[in-house]
Amino acid sequence: MYAVKLGKIHLLHAADGRRLVGWVAIIGALLGWINVGLYIAATGGDFSVVFKPEVFLALPSQAHNYFHSAMVLDTLGFYLPFLIVGGYLGALLRNEHGTVIDMATLCIVIYVVMGIAGASILFATVSPLAAMHSAGDPLSKAASEAAWLVVANATQHGLWVMEGPVMAFWGLTIGSAMRASQMPYGRLLMAVGVCYAGGFVAGVLGLSQLAEVIQMVFIVLLPLWALLTGVALLRQRVC
Repeated sequence: MYAVKLGKIHLLHAADGRRLVGWVAIIGALLGWINVGLYIAATGGDFSVVFKPEVFLALPSQAHNYFHSAMVLDTLGFYLPFLIVGGYLGALLRNEHGTVIDMATLCIVIYVVMGIAGASILFATVSPLAAMHSAGDPLSKAASEAAWLVVANATQHGLWVMEGPVMAFWGLTIGSAMRASQMPYGRLLMAVGVCYAGGFVAGVLGLSQLAEVIQMVFIVLLPLWALLTGVALLRQRVC
């Protein structure tokens, strides 16, 4: 009787964890797509404007508000949820696939840290530098433009480019393990990993247009994978 009760408690905890991860993945995917919409609204669809400080900092305050909100949702859509999702999948797949899953889990933690660092720097600096730029003083304008260019390049051409290798390793490793374990959407996650690897190579080589195209692909595919995986987890029955 005692063993049966312990089994039921373990089953309940497993189901609770699965449902939590499912909802986190779904909500994160939706927030990720909203983030993309806000970023498009902030830049008018021209992503390169972020690297033109004399233009970007002179945009209306509403555009900077959109950008600030996009960066906040970036952390809640593309980064923080993957601590939960990555931890769950790591625990689920480790016994069958060994220590390579531990390596992949470490990679997803590094990806989240780097991503949040970049987004945090951007949303913390955009409003102060825009206000400084609008003050009208030529010296303040020049200083704010120089500061923003450094921040934008350090985050988007530095931190976010270097996400590529760790996210590629996580996506390819976990996606392959999901396929081997007959879990759904493993191939889609592997495709995400390939996109991150391609984005890294393009970014390092300075192929900005190619990197932008690849980025547009994985900012659609990664939330799509999270959404589909979350729905699959919620629909899964615990036997």
